[in-house]
Amino acid sequence: MSFRVCINCHGIRVYPYMGFMVGQRYQCQDCDEIMVIPIEFDDQAGYEAFRREMGTLEEE
Repeated sequence: MSFRVCINCHGIRVYPYMGFMVGQRYQCQDCDEIMVIPIEFDDQAGYEAFRREMGTLEEE
């Protein structure tokens, strides 16, 4: 399962935004960032590794 990630806050709640006929845009529901190219991951493990590298994943 692949999913999109916000380029600003790295949240996973990224959805299509209006304007799809003239070009794809996405909006983050967490920080309201509008982006053309979100970050995409194929699996949860890749996303967690990315967040660890960015320092935004809290270790349990």
